[in-house]
Amino acid sequence: MKLRLKSSLALLMLIIAVVPAAIVGGLLLKQQSDVEANYRIDMLDRLSNTIKQEFDYRFSLLSTSLDVLSRDRLFVQAIDNFFLAGHVNTSLGRLVKNTPLIQAAYLVDDRWSEIESYNGIHGLSSFSKLKDILMYRLSIHHGNGRQWVFYYNDEDLMPLKFNPTRRGIVIGVPIFQSMTNGLKRVPLGYLIVVVPMENIVKVLKPYLKDGERVVFKNNRERGVNNTRDMKNIIISQSKIDQNRSTINKTINIKLENKYISEPIEYTMKVYMDKYLGENPYINSLKYISLFGVIIILLAFFIAGMTYRWIARPLGGLMETVRAYSRGEYQELGRDLRFTEFFMVDRLIRNMAKTIQAQVADLAVTNSELNAAYLEKEQANLQLVNFNDQLELKVEEKTLALSRSLLREENRRSMLQSLLSFSHDIQSGDIIETVMTQLVALYPMAGWAMKSYADNNEWACENIDKSRLEEQVIQPENHYSDYYCLPSDGKYLHCFKIKNSQNDIIGIIVMQYMQLEHDDLEVILLFIRQLSTELEGRLLNRELARIAVTDSLTGLANRKAFDNDLEGHIQLFNRYPSRNFGLFMLDVNGLKRANDSYGHSMGDTLLIETSKLLVETCRLTDTVYRLGGDEFAIILEAGDRDSCSILWRRLEKVRDQINYACLPNGKRVEIHFAVGYASTDQYPADQVCLVADKAMYKDKRRFYKKTGIER
Repeated sequence: MKLRLKSSLALLMLIIAVVPAAIVGGLLLKQQSDVEANYRIDMLDRLSNTIKQEFDYRFSLLSTSLDVLSRDRLFVQAIDNFFLAGHVNTSLGRLVKNTPLIQAAYLVDDRWSEIESYNGIHGLSSFSKLKDILMYRLSIHHGNGRQWVFYYNDEDLMPLKFNPTRRGIVIGVPIFQSMTNGLKRVPLGYLIVVVPMENIVKVLKPYLKDGERVVFKNNRERGVNNTRDMKNIIISQSKIDQNRSTINKTINIKLENKYISEPIEYTMKVYMDKYLGENPYINSLKYISLFGVIIILLAFFIAGMTYRWIARPLGGLMETVRAYSRGEYQELGRDLRFTEFFMVDRLIRNMAKTIQAQVADLAVTNSELNAAYLEKEQANLQLVNFNDQLELKVEEKTLALSRSLLREENRRSMLQSLLSFSHDIQSGDIIETVMTQLVALYPMAGWAMKSYADNNEWACENIDKSRLEEQVIQPENHYSDYYCLPSDGKYLHCFKIKNSQNDIIGIIVMQYMQLEHDDLEVILLFIRQLSTELEGRLLNRELARIAVTDSLTGLANRKAFDNDLEGHIQLFNRYPSRNFGLFMLDVNGLKRANDSYGHSMGDTLLIETSKLLVETCRLTDTVYRLGGDEFAIILEAGDRDSCSILWRRLEKVRDQINYACLPNGKRVEIHFAVGYASTDQYPADQVCLVADKAMYKDKRRFYKKTGIER
C-alpha cells in the first residue's frame, strides 16, 4: 500500500513539473514569434527602400548619360555628315553597353529617317506613333527638361530576342544645334533609347531572395500605345507559392529628375513571406504538448512495471523473512522455503573449507610460480623485441614496394594521358588544353604557360602570377632548353617551347620540388609533342589567313568574296527578310598610270583606292579586291535605302580630288566606276550581274565625259 502511495505521489509531482514547463515554453515561443514578425517587417522596409533607391539611381544615371551624349559636338554633326556615322555607331554601342537599362538606341533626323541604330530594327514603323506624341509634347511644353519618357506596350521597338514581352519604356531626347537658350530652334534630330521590361527585371532581381517578390503597375500615363492596359510586372527569384502567408508594402516610384520633362509613375508592391519557415510557435507548441503526453504515459508505464517486477517480489521476500523470524518456517502459497536458506548455509560452509585448502596449496607453489614467471617474462621480452624488429623490416619493405607500384602506375597513366593529348590539342584551345593536361599530370604542382604567338600573357594554375613577374624568367638568357630557379623553398622548373628552326615560341613553368630523372623525361616528352603541334597550328592559321587576303592591299581577296557571297545568298534564301547589297567598283586609269609612271604608281593607286573605300563604308560592310583594278563591297542588311546611302557617300568621295602619290612627287588622281544592286530589287543570284553591268555603264559614262581613251 505504501509503495502504491509513493508511486502516485511521484507521478503527481512529475505532472506538476511538466505542465508549468510546457506553459512557460509556449509563452517564450509566442514572444519569439512576435520578435520574428517585427524582424520580417523591418526587412520588408529595408528591401522596399533598397529597390526604390536602386530604381531612382539607375534612371538618374541613364538620364545623365543621355544628356551628355546629346551634347556631344561630333554626335550632333553626324546628323548631317555621314562621314561621322562610325562615331555615332560607336557612341550608341558604348551607351547601350555601359547603361544596363538600355537595350537599343536610334538616331533619327528631323524627318524621322533613321541615321544609325544599335540593336535596333531597320525601318521601324512604331516611330510614327512616337513622332506624333513627342512633337505634340514639345509644342506645348515650356519646362527645363529635355527628355521625354513614354510607356510602350505590344510594340516591336527592337528584335524579339531582346524584348519577348514587347513592353517597356521609351525615352526621346531632341538634339539641337546649340544648347544655349538664345540659339534653340527646331531640333536637328532625335535620340531614341528603349528600356525593355526584361532589363528592369534583370537589374532589380539580384536584390530579391526566395520568398520575396516585387509587383510593378503603371498609373496609366500617356504612352506610345495606350489602347490596352499593361499587365503587372512581377519580379521574383523562384517560383511563387500562392498558399504561403505574406506581408507586403506599397510605395510609389516616380521617374523624375532635372532632365525629364514630364515624370511618369509606377506603383510598387513588395511581398515577403511572413515566416522564415512554417509558424514556429504552432509547431513548437504541438511538439511540446506531444512530448508532455509521452512523458506522462511513460511515467504511468514505468510505475506499473516497477510495482510489478520490483516492488511486489521484494514485498513477498520481506514477508517471508518476517515469517522465518517468528518461527513460521512453512507458509502455503510462498515461493521461498526454510530448506532453501539451510542449503545455502551448508553450501557456504563447504565453500569456506575448500577455499582454506586452496590457499594452503597456493602458498606452497607460489615461489615456484614466481621463478617460472620470471623466466617466461624474460623469454617473452626477447620475443617481443624480435617481433618489433621484424614488423619494422616488413613495414619498410611494404612501404618501398607500395611507393614503387604507385610510381609505376602514375607513369603508366601519364603516358596514356600523353597519347590522348595529341588528339585533344588538334581541335580545342591550345592553352586551355595544355593547362588541363599539365594539372592532370602533376595536380600538386603549380603551372604557368606563355605563348609568344598569341597574347603573350601568362596563363596560371595553382601559381601566383605576381611571383612570375617578380622572378625574372628570361628564356633567351639560358642556353639549355630546361633550367631551374629557386623560389621560396620550392623550384621554378622552366621548359622552353621551340619550333623546327630552334626559335622560342613559348615557355612552360612548373613550381614544384626537385624533379627526378623519370619525371623530367615525361615532361620533356610532353614539351616536344606540344612544340610540334603548336608550330603546326600557327602554320595552318597563317596559311588560312594568306589564302583569303590580298597581298597588296590587305583586303579580302576573290576567294573570300566568293565564299561570303555564297553565304549571303543561302542566308537570304532561308530568311527572305535578310536583304543584302552588292557594289562592284573598277579603278579608272590604272593601265595609264602603269604605262606613264611604272607599276609602283599602279600599286600605290590600288592601295590608296582601297583605303578610301574602307573609310567610306560602315563597320559592318566588307570591302574586297577581286583582282587587277576590280573591287567589290557587300552590305549586310543592305536594302535599297542602305545601298542608296552608301552610293551617295561614294559619289561624294569620288567628286572630291584625291591623289595617289609617289615619294618623288609624281601623282595620279583617284577615280573609280561604281555599280550596285540589292536583293529587295533583284533575285539574289542576279545581283552580281546587275551590279557589274551598272559599273561598266558608269565607266563608259566617265570616259565619254572626260574624253580619255580607254
